[in-house]
Amino acid sequence: MNATGDGQGVLGVLGAGWVGYDELCPVCTTLARRLRPVLGRRGYEFLPLQGPWMARRLGLREGRLPGEIQLVLGDGRVLGGTEGLLFLAREVWWLRPLAWAARVPWFRRRLDGAYGWVARNRHCLGDACRVPLRRATRGHAAFFETP
Repeated sequence: MNATGDGQGVLGVLGAGWVGYDELCPVCTTLARRLRPVLGRRGYEFLPLQGPWMARRLGLREGRLPGEIQLVLGDGRVLGGTEGLLFLAREVWWLRPLAWAARVPWFRRRLDGAYGWVARNRHCLGDACRVPLRRATRGHAAFFETP
């Protein structure tokens, strides 16, 4: 990735695509750091969704992020969530079995469910809860109340 994070780095010029991830998510940043060398050789550049280039490319309003990874392909297509991850899995020989298994509807439903859970809870995984949790108190201060 280039220093400006503008999507115009050497890898992006190769045309494979850009992987947009949430830079405030500990799981996302760890996966990006680990997969950058593998997918970088295949022409993918990792950029935070919070960066100006990804925000412009995806048409994001300031302060609004998609709830999942965004893969912007060199041909202009945008794949999100499980679809984007499976596309990337097909690019790496040791991840291809995951993409093959996802062809089975039962497995795909479970994979989509697992991805959705991780995406919804991504800010509180890895012992780092950076986003305050919303509590549905319905007017009660505690589970048990004394009269």
